[in-house]
Amino acid sequence: MTSVVGLAVVLLTYLQVEWDRRESLRQHVADMENLSTALTRQAESTIRDAHAVLLGMQRKLQVSGYAPESLNEVLEVARAQSSVLTDVQGFTVLSAEGRPLITTVPNPITTYSAQDREYFLIQRNNQASGLYIGPPVQSRMSGEWVISLTLRLSDANGEFRGVVMATLLVQHFVDFYQTIDLGSQGVIGLVKRDGTLLVRSLESVQNAGLNMSKSPVLRAVNEQGVTRGNMVLTAMIDGVKRIYGFDTSDEYPILVAASRGEEEAMAAWRDRSLQNWSLAAGVLVILFSMGWLIGRALGRQGRMEARLQSMHRDLALANHALEIMAGEDALTGLANRRRLDETLRVAFQSAAAQGQPLSFVLLDVDYFKRFNDQYGHPAGDEVLKEVAAVLKRHAKRSADTTARYGGEELALVLPGAESTSAMAVAERIRADVEALAIVNEGSPYARLTLSVGVATCVPGRDMPEPADLVAAADVALYVAKGEGRNRVILGKNPA
Repeated sequence: MTSVVGLAVVLLTYLQVEWDRRESLRQHVADMENLSTALTRQAESTIRDAHAVLLGMQRKLQVSGYAPESLNEVLEVARAQSSVLTDVQGFTVLSAEGRPLITTVPNPITTYSAQDREYFLIQRNNQASGLYIGPPVQSRMSGEWVISLTLRLSDANGEFRGVVMATLLVQHFVDFYQTIDLGSQGVIGLVKRDGTLLVRSLESVQNAGLNMSKSPVLRAVNEQGVTRGNMVLTAMIDGVKRIYGFDTSDEYPILVAASRGEEEAMAAWRDRSLQNWSLAAGVLVILFSMGWLIGRALGRQGRMEARLQSMHRDLALANHALEIMAGEDALTGLANRRRLDETLRVAFQSAAAQGQPLSFVLLDVDYFKRFNDQYGHPAGDEVLKEVAAVLKRHAKRSADTTARYGGEELALVLPGAESTSAMAVAERIRADVEALAIVNEGSPYARLTLSVGVATCVPGRDMPEPADLVAAADVALYVAKGEGRNRVILGKNPA
């Protein structure tokens, strides 16, 4: 009888420890996967915001030319965006000789040439299709370690005219990643799909540009087509065994891997395991207390399961709250840029499937920088709230979406709207904002006004991608500004 009871105790203890080990490992794996997904979206958002500004600068220069007045207008826009995009060190336009023509980088050294930089050679040789994300380098303008985002500049004949570039501060990513508590052995890495290490939360500068293409994570992504997953493996750089979660970007050739040291992650489980085995040893020595000890162990297991379920419920509620917060702009209450992109993509696909028109309205508060300079940023924030309220009033259908595009730029998605009705809505918004009679002495109109660009297409027939619709509205907005502001301009359909 004693042997049977002893065997039962040992078996139950083993099962408990093994279940606890699997559950603990599963939770750490889930945490790392969720964290890597959140950080991938954060990196995507940072790159997407800079990419959007670069596209605007590229189009402006290729449409308006490279005269000083055109460069100055691009510089003004870039400065406005730099004040909003804190992760971006600055925006720069390089000539065909690699010399900086304009830049928003603080206190830059402008006597250098970028002719030998990898990103410049790739753009000059036309080897990049769209945005090129370069490896981390020490900036010759500022001396700081940066990641370059570049687009090619061409003339009407397709000849190379230079490069438009945004630089992201590596240290900003490192500082952000280090605010996340992953223990002393935890590491977060931002990597290109080709294996180039962009940012590592530990010793980032020493490992800048390291080729990680032979790591099991990169091999799983590039050779097996895995886009999101987890692994337990020993790191190439420092030989520490870690629990990894990783996620890839659908928009850009990057992925983020988040990890905790296995030893640290499982330390709590080892403590619990030791406690369980000590308890079992006590049960074997003192058989007469077996029933009491087993009851206590089962009670502990039930309480642990209840706590885990309670924690899971709390986590689900917190995740739901975060999803709501993540899709809303805190100042205006409009949809933020991320939700706008997702909504526009879905509306574009739906309109393409049904052969229906889709309109996109892009609004910019005229002379907003002057308003902020004269009346202060709190007053500027209140103005943006009032303009947002006007915009909401005119989004009358459930499918209409209002959003803050960035800075003082707002946007409106109008599914099913032809150009005529979209122009009418845009004009009513412009007129209602002007009717607010908000004084702006920095404007030639002496009051707050809007410049509005409207673009309409039948997706799939007129334009292949949502970005083309946004770009058409952006060009129309530039035309509205160029013609004196306080007006609505309909963008040209390329079809």
